[in-house]
Amino acid sequence: MTESEAIRARHAVRNYTAKPLPPAVIGGLKEEIEQCNKLGQLHIQLITEDEGAFKSFIPLFGRFKNVKNYIALAARKQSGFYEKCGYYGARLMIKAQQAGLNSCWVTNTYNAKKCPVSLAPDEELAGVIAIGYGASDGTPHKSKSMERLCKPCSEAWFINGMNAAVLAPTGLNRQNFFIEADGNTVSICTKDNSPMSQINTGIVKYHFEIGAGTENFNWK
Repeated sequence: MTESEAIRARHAVRNYTAKPLPPAVIGGLKEEIEQCNKLGQLHIQLITEDEGAFKSFIPLFGRFKNVKNYIALAARKQSGFYEKCGYYGARLMIKAQQAGLNSCWVTNTYNAKKCPVSLAPDEELAGVIAIGYGASDGTPHKSKSMERLCKPCSEAWFINGMNAAVLAPTGLNRQNFFIEADGNTVSICTKDNSPMSQINTGIVKYHFEIGAGTENFNWK
């Protein structure tokens, strides 16, 4: 499964089975996490067979069941670290899909205090990605039309990028982003500069890159 195929196949899943992650899958995820941490100067960690962060937690939006495995998106608090967590978190979510796992991005609907993540004094837990074998493969979420999310551009690479960006998971599925191209320079703006918007920017950027191909454009 290619990354583009994984983007199309992945849907948010909140209900998981008890099937544990095989050692080979865990090893593959840890290797990918190590690469992401090096590239992004992050402290992302894989948590397995732990229910603390989700057990007995009743969220206002989207109840989770049987979540025992998740990727903790941690990083030193510095300029741009939320966007980096979103960008590399999206990469890891797609990797999980390629490994046959289901997933769901989680920012608020879990108990961060019970998450056994290792944090230095200057680090922050920006969110987690629930992973595992879902009770189902989820269903496609309703997306805004491409016309509402970008300035029209006829370049094939841009259209391919937008097709991937439209499928990117964003906070509450609101898709509060707008993308436009000036030649081969692409810019993205969001509704505000809140932590969630910065995370969303990173997620959308990664999806756009997979669709468009990084050899075809540069980010502004």
